[in-house]
Amino acid sequence: MRKLPILVGALMAALVAGVLSVSLGVTSSHREAPLTSQDPTGDNTDVYAYTAKDAPGALTVVANWVPFEDPAGGPNFYGFDDRARYYVNIDNTGDGVWDVRYRFSFRTEVGNKDTFLYALPGVASIDDPKLNIKQFYKLERLRYVRGRLVSSKVLGTKFKVGPNNVGPKTFPDYAKVANQAIADLPGGGRVFAGQREDPFFVDLGATFDGINLRNGTGASGGGKDDLAGYGVHSVVLQIPEAHVTRDTKPVAAADAKNAVVGVWSSTERRRLQATNRTVIGDAFAASSKRSKAKAATANPWVQVSRLGNPLINEVVVPLRDKDKFNATQPKDDLKNFGKYALNSHLGDVLNQLFDLGIPTKDRTDIVDALLVGLPGKTKISDDAVPADTLKINLGVPPSETENRFGVIGGDLGGFPNGRRLADDVVDIELRVIGGFLLGKKLPLGDGVDRNDVEFQGSFPYLGPLQSGFDSKLKRQEPTHDPTSADAPS
Repeated sequence: MRKLPILVGALMAALVAGVLSVSLGVTSSHREAPLTSQDPTGDNTDVYAYTAKDAPGALTVVANWVPFEDPAGGPNFYGFDDRARYYVNIDNTGDGVWDVRYRFSFRTEVGNKDTFLYALPGVASIDDPKLNIKQFYKLERLRYVRGRLVSSKVLGTKFKVGPNNVGPKTFPDYAKVANQAIADLPGGGRVFAGQREDPFFVDLGATFDGINLRNGTGASGGGKDDLAGYGVHSVVLQIPEAHVTRDTKPVAAADAKNAVVGVWSSTERRRLQATNRTVIGDAFAASSKRSKAKAATANPWVQVSRLGNPLINEVVVPLRDKDKFNATQPKDDLKNFGKYALNSHLGDVLNQLFDLGIPTKDRTDIVDALLVGLPGKTKISDDAVPADTLKINLGVPPSETENRFGVIGGDLGGFPNGRRLADDVVDIELRVIGGFLLGKKLPLGDGVDRNDVEFQGSFPYLGPLQSGFDSKLKRQEPTHDPTSADAPS
């Protein structure tokens, strides 16, 4: 049994004080920047990092791409892009640079080009020739020391992607076929890639209509889950702790020096595809034609999207810098975007709506707590630099009973110590911005408290998307007692 030397009161007072406050918005990174809104297959929507109850010695990461997948969106259904490279990144030294990367490279095969159908009726397995369009991927584990690649291992070259849930005539037993995309990894761990129901829940309509909460302050339900019924393409990666820690050893306790890692996802495209885009011109291109050509030769791939903590690029970073955020690395976040964390635009909006008196200037606590991490809790190393990565202490065991409010609800296994699927990051962050840490425990929220689909108790944890034939989009939260942390069924 691991030791847990983190006192509930101390962690709540310190961890909540800054870590929650920086994420100043009420939605995740769906269509969060001008360029990614036009490039859905490269758009990271969410990333989750936690210790699963059925895998206590492993890091579980869920990374999602391709927002707002309508399950009936055929005949050309959704998928990963063969022209992109997708990453799960881990920083275990605190320098804001990846130390371990898992790279996914996809390939699409079409069986019969003389039909318009994604699959013929009666697909019985993931290898069935009636599944006309199939995707496969190569998975590599890359290790770095101070940003320099020192080892590369191919974990597999033809892993199978779970297909889209077209309908019951096409897939009489879709769950069976989709689960055949789960694969074991050499050396331990598991992986899944494929379409899943979007696990994020939020009232987007109210949020972007000037935070137009539908029912009081949003804590009594009544919100519409605008992601209900939509899908994403997910990568679910479960890897032994020793594969991601700085000393390549399992984590013994929450105060161990190797306990905390930072996680984020990212997407790359070939430089040639994006050379006329502002983001590449601003962030990567050199000043002369000769140096541009040299840079393109040396690095033919460029980053077009990234995501660590939820909501940062969505509502903290303003329009002028959103594409720059997606093109740059976490190590430069303080220099590039620290001023936006220090001065809360959303806090100003909430003050106008509710006259709360929220401090919105010179929030140095925000930068220190979220971007750097807190010593002995979520700080990766003593000399950690400010960086937007989702920091998780792997020495904190999973909570037996989860609270959707995470740390502010007394649940140390939840956000912002990593992020679980059911953590209500919208309500958590709104309440902190509303003055929770100042004694103003306002019942703020978006009125949506849980996902529309139950999460699974075993890998890959995300629920399947309802089929295109049967889909019913949208769900409205029932009204309930505003003091309750329990989401009504």
